[in-house]
Amino acid sequence: MPPVPLEPRSHVFAHQVLDRHQRRRDEQGIPTLTMLVGPAGRAIGLLRSWLSSRQRPLCTLAAYTEAEAVRAWVEVLARTRDLWADAADFLGSCAGFAPGELRARLQRKTAHERDTLLQELLPLATHEDAVAVCRELLCGPVHPAPALPLGAVLASCGGEPSRVLAALCALVPAGTAPGLLLTGTGLDWLTHAARTAARLCAAVPALPVALTAERRCVDTFLAGMESRAQALVREGRVELEVPSPEELRRRLEALGVRQSQELSASLSQLAEDGASEELLKRFAQAAQAAQDSEAAAAGGTEQVDRARSAAERFLRLLLEELPDTQGLFELNERAEFRINNRPVEVDFLSRSLGIAIEIDGYYHFRDMEAYRRDRRKDVALQCHGYLVLRFLAEDVVKRFREIRDTLQEVVAQRRDLARRPLPPGEDADGGA
Repeated sequence: MPPVPLEPRSHVFAHQVLDRHQRRRDEQGIPTLTMLVGPAGRAIGLLRSWLSSRQRPLCTLAAYTEAEAVRAWVEVLARTRDLWADAADFLGSCAGFAPGELRARLQRKTAHERDTLLQELLPLATHEDAVAVCRELLCGPVHPAPALPLGAVLASCGGEPSRVLAALCALVPAGTAPGLLLTGTGLDWLTHAARTAARLCAAVPALPVALTAERRCVDTFLAGMESRAQALVREGRVELEVPSPEELRRRLEALGVRQSQELSASLSQLAEDGASEELLKRFAQAAQAAQDSEAAAAGGTEQVDRARSAAERFLRLLLEELPDTQGLFELNERAEFRINNRPVEVDFLSRSLGIAIEIDGYYHFRDMEAYRRDRRKDVALQCHGYLVLRFLAEDVVKRFREIRDTLQEVVAQRRDLARRPLPPGEDADGGA
């Protein structure tokens, strides 16, 4: 299959290419790897947009090993599906129950009664690995729904991550499992990632699996000795055409954004990252809101809460399109503690890495009590182990490159801290 050029504005055509790949997977059972050639940001935006049109989530991973890929994919699946209910419905279907019937029966039974019923039903399922997953999920408590014990499931599947992937895909309804996108840089990364992707495609031919890399790296990889992984990359290659900073500037002007020197660096970084169409639209809205905020301040008029929400919408999408931050932050999430018996809501919260991001708009500096309240909130977050980052809403647009680099640096450092072993004699809370 020759490379397919994608026009920057042609979402319809881009989706048609991905639709064609999925028909090969679904209708013909052909393992198909989508190789998105170009900046990772544009690849993530395109694939997420296409999956969203099918009501499917996306798992993006900046790694290449099979174990890491499956673990990250399982985390996204568990966040977006009720796996307990899926396991009950899968087993009920194998046993001839009406949809939802077994789930209702299990919910009404004691743990002993559930165990007895499951012993009768589990042998009826023909997918051995799916049976192992059902056993791990359904033998535990009904409320709250048990988390998937991935270690036990992996052991029951012979220690092979691809078998876990296939088992979970068998449990959930067809066409609902998350797509998987592996991102990285360099020939060595692509060589390993392509092999991993080839194995995952073979394990679950219907699953949307994709890679993204720069053109030079892909060309070098394809020049080597032919392999199954190379054949999949060549057949699924899709070229991503990326707009230049000049074209981005023209399109922003068409969207009503006044050009300024302050926006030049941001536009250059957006072009370098291969900003998706949606991200560019959010950037335009944030830039327009920031300009309106400046005009309101200069004219002494009342400022509405428009700039803050526009900046948040842009930053939220940016965090989802950067491979290093995709899936890490929740918008307007409540922390696990309260202040004066009131919930603490954070603009962007990452529980896994302990990072809290706050976006301060024009209004944050018009009320002294609000300023004091923000400082108390910062101290409380820090006392609970969070690193607090505060950015001005207008800087999310004007100093986009600086903020982007800061976030990536902080995420990398927190990940490194999370991976470090504890000193001898210390527990997870830092005590002796």
